[in-house]
Amino acid sequence: MNHIEQVQGILGEHLRNYVIVFQTDDDPTNFDLAFSDPYAAKGLLESATKYHNTYLSGGTEVDFEWSEIEDEDDDEDDF
Repeated sequence: MNHIEQVQGILGEHLRNYVIVFQTDDDPTNFDLAFSDPYAAKGLLESATKYHNTYLSGGTEVDFEWSEIEDEDDDEDDF
């Protein structure tokens, strides 16, 4: 078992979704990815990119847009 498989095993025991970005010493201009779920990986990488860009530009906080889901029962009177 290589190191990446060991890390995936450990993360998989404790986390539902993860992304591992790694680079070998032999090829420092390339990177590779390992992840648990392709859809979760896309969201995690987009969030990480937004956070990293904010960090590099001198910001400390990232504003995420949250959308509200309206309940259909909100219009009815509660008894």
